[in-house]
Amino acid sequence: MPITGFASSAIIDQLTYVLGALSPEDRKKEVNKTKAVYAFEVANAGGNKHYFVVDLKQAGKVSDGSTEAEAAKGQPKPDISIAISDDTFLKVSEGKTTAAGEFMSGKVKIKGNMMLGMKLEPLLKRFKKLAEDLAPPQTAVATPTSSVAAAAVVSEAPSQGIVAEGYNGSQVIAQILAVFGSDATKREAVLKKTNAVFQIDLDGPAGIKSWVLNLKPGATASDLVLPGTAAQNKKVAGATLILSDADFVDLASGKLTGQSAFMAGKLKSKGNIMLALKLETVLKAVKGPAAKL
Repeated sequence: MPITGFASSAIIDQLTYVLGALSPEDRKKEVNKTKAVYAFEVANAGGNKHYFVVDLKQAGKVSDGSTEAEAAKGQPKPDISIAISDDTFLKVSEGKTTAAGEFMSGKVKIKGNMMLGMKLEPLLKRFKKLAEDLAPPQTAVATPTSSVAAAAVVSEAPSQGIVAEGYNGSQVIAQILAVFGSDATKREAVLKKTNAVFQIDLDGPAGIKSWVLNLKPGATASDLVLPGTAAQNKKVAGATLILSDADFVDLASGKLTGQSAFMAGKLKSKGNIMLALKLETVLKAVKGPAAKL
């Protein structure tokens, strides 16, 4: 969730990406390792503040806001609240200093469980390693070998993780979050061009699974990519795209274009078909040296 003027928002974005990409079982394991809710008040060089709440105690989710109340909405009560500058937060995440050391020097203010403050550096280091392990491979995504299920059944409730077993297209979707979360300039440029909410319905081995791409300016990483339907995530999709998992992978790799897929009947769309064709802009932006499909 790159926040203009807050370089350290990349740290929170990394936590968001990992929690979204982990399977429900692995997410529960990470939550059980920490069993705490962290609240951050981050001040940048211009004197502006932004707030983040990281729930590693119950649901395993991240929220943010321009006010403390906005960030805390729907989250458990924090076990520790840390007031820190944008620059110091970055240094802590890079291992150049510690939250406890900065607290002793007066640069960081901590309320609540002090022991959790001492665990911050190991926590960030652990999630950095998880983000590296979860990053999609830098080679072409393989086409699934299994046949498309004949009977499509839409999930009644959204999956907790973005990556779904047997759906290679879900790795493409996870990579969209990874790329836009790490490059604020690219993210904002693409969101301004797209300015739409998409529901992606992929037909795979277990029937149809759905994801929401909230590609409107101002979207944060916490709600940029969401498992489940638009209705389940309380969003209104401008276009719903329905295609096989294999065809979505081909669309992402450039082997298939949106127009040709639509004309061939491989891509079905509900809503604004012109918006559907804009998805290629997003997929092209994901490609590159840092994130090649």
